Amino acid sequence: MFLLSLMRIMYQIKIYIIGLTILVIQILLSDFISLNGIRPDFILIYLLYISIQHGSFKGILLGFTLGIFSDLLGVSTSFGLSPLTYTLTGYILGVLMYHNKIHSQLHFHGVWLCIIFFHFFCTTFVRYQSIVIENPVQFILLWILTSLYTLGFTGILQIITPLYRKL
Repeated sequence: MFLLSLMRIMYQIKIYIIGLTILVIQILLSDFISLNGIRPDFILIYLLYISIQHGSFKGILLGFTLGIFSDLLGVSTSFGLSPLTYTLTGYILGVLMYHNKIHSQLHFHGVWLCIIFFHFFCTTFVRYQSIVIENPVQFILLWILTSLYTLGFTGILQIITPLYRKL
């Protein structure tokens, strides 16, 4: 019994260590692979996989933890935005863990894609508030391109390990 609980604790620590490693990769690689200031969000991709596999509680904890660390390390421009959006996104994606077993593959993928687009809408809206009023077309373009750039990396990862698993 003790060994089983120790293994669970080690697995929990492993999830956070991988998350912090992805945060370091985000810091180191985001400038090299940015396209006109648009950067992929590797933290969100990791949060997507963990939340759908382990549920809302783990998504909330991981989202808040990685959001705080990313803000403290200077990844984000607005302090507090990353923990808020990652926590909210981790919760909503975690709810999909139960829908993975019930709904069709098309419905499942459509919902998590909408959640990702909503996440990027919130972050883009706060970061580029001045552009929303001055040039709404540029704001929408920034929002869509940022979302699609991250979803491109998610698509590559989907080939390796798909999110949808019918149980």
